Amino acid sequence: MEFLKKIFFIIILLTFTKVSYGQVKTDGQYKNWSARNSLIDKQLVCFAVSSPVGQTPKNINRAEARLFVSFRSTDKVMNEVSVTSGYTYKPNFPVVVSINKKEYDLEPDDNFAWLLSNAEEIELVNSMKKGSTLKIQGVSNKGTKTEDTFSLAGFSDAYEAAKKRCNFSK
Repeated sequence: MEFLKKIFFIIILLTFTKVSYGQVKTDGQYKNWSARNSLIDKQLVCFAVSSPVGQTPKNINRAEARLFVSFRSTDKVMNEVSVTSGYTYKPNFPVVVSINKKEYDLEPDDNFAWLLSNAEEIELVNSMKKGSTLKIQGVSNKGTKTEDTFSLAGFSDAYEAAKKRCNFSK
């Protein structure tokens, strides 16, 4: 898990800061989603990523929230679902993803949360391809409950572009 945290910290830092390091490349913008890639520790990491279209409560100070579906070529990892809500999650409180009347519990670790089951990742990705919105509910280390709403418009195209960039066949 530490290696994964390192990868996503680097991706977040390089992708969403105002400083351009040129290490994260955008492969395409697809409505509310983009496909991006980066070479991290000599491994190509590709991902579809989006920002929320709605957040509650509105009056709290937090960093940018993001939803990722990632591929790592060397490790042969695909469909890795993770999220950051822009704050440190409260330990032992699941981060809940809701889509199409189904809920998935993600395991929080500092400021990221992960689905730990590959079968659930595949199920969630398939639901994202068919759905229109997805909601993520989290609890901050301070006890603040948040809900982020993501549009899934463009997800399928960004997903396919990221998958193709990391050389995963259909």
